[in-house]
Amino acid sequence: MEVLLKVFLLGCATFFHYGVEGYEVREAPLLKSRPKWLKACRRNGPDINDCINDWFGSLFPYLAVGIPEIKVDPFEPLPLDRVSISKGSGAITLAGSLFNMNVEGPSNSTTTYSDFSEKEKYWNFGLNLPLLDIKSEYNLKGNILVLPLVGHGTCEIKLFDTKTKITTELAFPRRENREMVNIENMTVKFKVGKMRVKFHNLFNGNKILGKTVNSFINQNAVEIIDELEDSIGGSLAIIFRDLMNNIFTKIPTDLWLLSDAEYEKYVEERKNIENTNKTESV
Repeated sequence: MEVLLKVFLLGCATFFHYGVEGYEVREAPLLKSRPKWLKACRRNGPDINDCINDWFGSLFPYLAVGIPEIKVDPFEPLPLDRVSISKGSGAITLAGSLFNMNVEGPSNSTTTYSDFSEKEKYWNFGLNLPLLDIKSEYNLKGNILVLPLVGHGTCEIKLFDTKTKITTELAFPRRENREMVNIENMTVKFKVGKMRVKFHNLFNGNKILGKTVNSFINQNAVEIIDELEDSIGGSLAIIFRDLMNNIFTKIPTDLWLLSDAEYEKYVEERKNIENTNKTESV
């Protein structure tokens, strides 16, 4: 049974590279001016890493409800159309998919650190995700050695206290004669504090076998995920890269990476806005 479950999860993780559907980088006009939800940093400032960490973290409440001016849909819930699963040779065969997926919780992420270098073209950062609540439909069919594995129905997956360390390689392309950031490559390392899963209607509704499989996964979740970190991390990197490029390729760097003079002007403007708001609230 342990071999069965590890192979099942490995098949899912490995095929994520080719089967993720439902999120794409959408075309949208470049922002012409700085909206209220966008903070800025001094391009060559000594506190650039702290500033970008705060800047990135401040975006998540807006991502929760969506940012229509750059065609970013709400992150709560985050929909994915389909994740296909395919393992078609050898003693183990498995085919099917998770589909109509909804993921709740990504906008509750908190940033833990940032390490940004425009010269070296990288941005490394950490995210903590307290809870990811995934609801999906699934359809799976195959054989594990001599044991058939058949199921279709709904499933729930909860990931608790997920801590990530993300490294990226950046490019700074130009569009309409304005510079932007594009993430070329990404790697994701992560640890999950706890996982709970429930697949309904496994083995054509055989409650005993279904309960056994679900219980085994839950009892050994952290160990199984640790063994599959590289495979799952590669899958997450593809998803995260596209999610982030869907945001940052619409925000020119002249709006958030400022020269010394531009940053001083930006700080003064923010002070004036804050003072005006305080006066109006009295």
